[in-house]
Amino acid sequence: MHFAFKWKHRDGSTIEFARGNWNSDDPEKTEWLKTQCAVSQPRSVIPVAIRFWLQQHCELIEFSGVSYRD
Repeated sequence: MHFAFKWKHRDGSTIEFARGNWNSDDPEKTEWLKTQCAVSQPRSVIPVAIRFWLQQHCELIEFSGVSYRD
């Protein structure tokens, strides 16, 4: 099972996490998210810095659990 999340930042941009990848419609946010994942130790799905940032600046607007067949 894979999970997908989508948040709305207070500036109106969106942030998505799906299939282990972070994306945003704001290129600067996408770069920051990917950098935070790269430096996160230990490697977690949602690093602490990102989790804190999401809690402070974003609202969860979508969540889904998707089952993929191999």
